[in-house]
Amino acid sequence: MYCFGIVQKTFGAQGELIVQLHAETEAIAIKEPVFVVMDGLPVPFYFKSFELRGNHRAHVVFDDMESQKLAEELVGKTLWLPGPEKATAARQPDFTGYAVHDRQHGALGTVSGFLDIPGNPCLQIAYENRELLIPFNEAIVVQVNIKKQLLETLLPEGLLEL
Repeated sequence: MYCFGIVQKTFGAQGELIVQLHAETEAIAIKEPVFVVMDGLPVPFYFKSFELRGNHRAHVVFDDMESQKLAEELVGKTLWLPGPEKATAARQPDFTGYAVHDRQHGALGTVSGFLDIPGNPCLQIAYENRELLIPFNEAIVVQVNIKKQLLETLLPEGLLEL
C-alpha cells in the first residue's frame, strides 16, 4: 500500500473533509476504496464525492460518514491505496459512462473515454453527432458526484464550437 493523502480537517457539517494529496498522486480510480488504519487494521472507505481543489488538495465525502462528528474521527489520518507506489500513483479516474452537465450549457452527453495526453488529459464525450474533448482539470471539471455518476463542468467560452 502507498500513501494517497492525509486528512487535514473537516469542512462543513455534512462530513466533508479536506485532504492533502500526496505530491506524486495525479488522480485516482475513485470507484476503488481508500484505506485508513484504525486499531491496527486497514478499513476501506468509499468515496461519495471527490472534488479536486488545486493541484494537491481535494474535498471529499465518504459513504456513511456524512456528519461532522463522524468525519472528525478521520482528521490527521493517512489515506492508503493498495499496490506499489510507482504503479498506482498515476492512475486516472474511470468516468466512462458518467453523465456530463455544464453549468451554463446544460446536459452535454456521456463520457465515452479518457485520453491521457501528457499535460492535458481529456474526457471524450459524444456531443451533437461529434466527439467533444473536455480537458480534465479542476478549473473545468468542477464537481464529481460518484453516487449519481455525474460530472459537473464549467466550460470556457467557445469550447463547444471547436
